[in-house]
Amino acid sequence: MAAARERWPVGPLLAALLMAVPHGTALAQPAAGHRPDGVVFQRVPAPDTDTIRWVTSSRSIERTADLGEGRRLVRLDRFGRKIDLELRAALASAQDLVLDLRANHGGSLGRMLRVAARFTGPVRDAVRLVRTDDVRLLSIPTLEGAPWRGPITVLVGRDTMSSGEVLAALLRRYADATVLGERTFGKDYALGVEPIAQGWRALIPDGRLEVADETLSGGLLPDGPIPAELAARLPTD
Repeated sequence: MAAARERWPVGPLLAALLMAVPHGTALAQPAAGHRPDGVVFQRVPAPDTDTIRWVTSSRSIERTADLGEGRRLVRLDRFGRKIDLELRAALASAQDLVLDLRANHGGSLGRMLRVAARFTGPVRDAVRLVRTDDVRLLSIPTLEGAPWRGPITVLVGRDTMSSGEVLAALLRRYADATVLGERTFGKDYALGVEPIAQGWRALIPDGRLEVADETLSGGLLPDGPIPAELAARLPTD
């Protein structure tokens, strides 16, 4: 989630040093599960619209599968531009949902809240963004049409990160979802995104994320492991 900030001036020496670092490199990258103490500088390719808007145009749902008896698997890997359309299509014939977030590394907090709304309906102040000097309350919005209602099982694991973890927590808290799998990554903070020089952006800590009655710090704990019967039905490719 990007916050509005003034553009940082970059001196010639710093710009030259940054340009010498290969693409895909991050400087001061935070350790897994720990909030960064300061700004992370990240080298990126020449910007396209995805980079500028900080949201991907790649498909959000990598796979759907029928698991039998009206049960539908939806593997949601990201929160892209067309997530609303993709999710409505995936849920069209589902009576019982298995939402797989095990490869979801997060993304746009606003689009994640729209995904949550598809199952919870509107919820005021569902997420707290806690900053040093204030607290911002984020609500799950109202979408067109009625929320999808039915049993929800959310699959999580060590690669479930950031807003993917928040989504799992929201669905357990407000949609009575059962969360199964392994403890999640534990990225309980938001990062603002600021372009600073040609091919570089700064990832700036923007606050800690909280969901009532859920613990995101250190990783979200599931309700239990994935049962063998369900694991046997999940696609392996």
